[in-house]
Amino acid sequence: MMPAPKPAAVAFEEFLKELPADDAEQAREFKAFTRSRKVRTPADLLQLVMLYCGLDQALRTTAGSFTLWQERLTDTAIRQRLMAFRG
Repeated sequence: MMPAPKPAAVAFEEFLKELPADDAEQAREFKAFTRSRKVRTPADLLQLVMLYCGLDQALRTTAGSFTLWQERLTDTAIRQRLMAFRG
């Protein structure tokens, strides 16, 4: 029997512990995180990416999840943030 999956928040917290200590500085250095408004930290942006890409949530579902644990953010705003990675 397979173990029950961990809630996304718990799995993400464990994931963050595995990142290098200077991950926030690296995100800024490599221009992955350039400004903080509603997405306040590089960890918040990484969680958006993990929800959308890792858990394969729809943009609207990702926006709803972000709204529950942070601040209201639309699916269009998330799409624009993710498109910025393409450069």
